[in-house]
Order: sequence, then structure tokens, then C-alpha cells
Amino acid sequence: MRTATRSDRSSPPGILNVTGPERISVREIAHWFGAAFGRPPCFVNTEARAALLSDSSRCRARLGEPAVPLGVLRQWVAHWVRSGGASLNKPTHFEVVDGRF
Repeated sequence: MRTATRSDRSSPPGILNVTGPERISVREIAHWFGAAFGRPPCFVNTEARAALLSDSSRCRARLGEPAVPLGVLRQWVAHWVRSGGASLNKPTHFEVVDGRF
């Protein structure tokens, strides 16, 4: 990982979306975890016509591609949950589409 230099600093600071290069929906990942845990997901509403997408191209250009692929990360999270790993019990706000959390 790279260390910030003086030339990297700007005001206001630049925004980097820290996410992977894949485009994956909440519904898709919920179905994956449902299959992993042997329980189908239960959806309360349907997706909106518009979706928020995070463009991580600037982040990946500066820091490189993620070291852990999505498939491995999902397995790690499933293992964490199965083994009783700690949770902050904070709301996800996946339903928010105006950017106000």
C-alpha cells in the first residue's frame, strides 16, 4: 500500500469509493448468502428503478486492484457470521437512494 505524499493532499479532499470492480446488487448478494446459510432471503420491497453504483476506478487507479476477490470475501464473511463473529448491529441503509444516511 502506498503512503500519501504532500502532492496527494488537496482541499477539499478527493473522494475515493472503496469497493471492488464488480457490479453486484443487494438482491444478488442476499441470494448468495441465503444459499450459503440454507435460508432463502426475505425481501420486504422491490428495488427502485434507479440504483446507486459506486465507481471505484479512481481508488483502484491510486491504490491498485483489491487483493481479495469478491468470491473469497463472501466466503470470509460467511465464515465470520457462522463462527459468531462480532457485529456492530448498525443499520445498512441499503434502502437510501438520496445519499443522506
